[in-house]
Amino acid sequence: MESRLPPLNALRTFVTAARVGSFNDAAEELFVTPAAVSRSIKSLEDHLGCALFHRSHRRVSLTGDGQYYLAHLGNVFDQIALATQNLAAQRAHRPLVVCAYPSFIINWLIPRWSSLARKSSGLELKLVTTHTHDIDFEKAGIDAAILTDRAEYGTRTSERLFVANLVPVCSPNYLPAATLASDDDEWGHSLLHSETRPNDWQRWAEANGNTRLDPYRGQRFESSKLMYEAAIAGGGIAIGLEPLLQREFSAGSLTIAFPDSKPASCPFHLIRPASTETHPFFQPFREWLITEVNSKPEPMKAASQPSGKDDRSSFPQSTAFGFAQPA
Repeated sequence: MESRLPPLNALRTFVTAARVGSFNDAAEELFVTPAAVSRSIKSLEDHLGCALFHRSHRRVSLTGDGQYYLAHLGNVFDQIALATQNLAAQRAHRPLVVCAYPSFIINWLIPRWSSLARKSSGLELKLVTTHTHDIDFEKAGIDAAILTDRAEYGTRTSERLFVANLVPVCSPNYLPAATLASDDDEWGHSLLHSETRPNDWQRWAEANGNTRLDPYRGQRFESSKLMYEAAIAGGGIAIGLEPLLQREFSAGSLTIAFPDSKPASCPFHLIRPASTETHPFFQPFREWLITEVNSKPEPMKAASQPSGKDDRSSFPQSTAFGFAQPA
């Protein structure tokens, strides 16, 4: 006998024929022809190297080997059906697992959480963070991810949400008001970097046509959040995503560093495997997400600076929330 498992369809045909005692009745139940049932049983017998049925004119009965096989196999398909039902029920009550960068969750998703709760009160999410663009959705149990930069993720669906502005930011009093992006000989030594986005200064320099700046010089931090905190403390000039810094702009703790700075583009994508499309919470979450992206919130007012201090809060930001709609 071959060691490999027999075809699943042949096993199902055998169990059905054994239960009803007729190839004709089994064919009717399985929506195939009696000849197809007979061929399937014969292929299974050949695979096993033994006869499973005694065949008569209209009825069939199990041989000793057939009785043994059925006794050990009969409830397998019931177990498969039960496992399938349980998995479907578990998935229906499992939260939607969404992965994103910590700064995006803290500064973009969570401030909008109340509107999601109002719109979809029964929706359950689990938010997890990542510091990399490479997500193993199946292994990590992640349903969807909101990431930047890469537009292609293999077989996964990648849907562009918006294009964020990448801009240099610093404490309002860190630089003299007259400092320009072209004065990099004065400020180029004070760059701050996030290890999760190591190429952002390079992208900004290219967008501004600056070939003199060394975009990899300066201090490095494990996350964007730490980099922003260093900039707020007056430790240098960070490079950040404008939509994720609205609270800092509003509080006056950070401002765009140079009045003549041109933002670099940074697209955000919603990525998910095909299986996520059937998750009961995915479509409500996606619809809410797109609604938030397309909304036009009131511009935030920057906090006023102490009198006699250098006030850079009047520098224009490119849009209220720092992103453009997908083309």
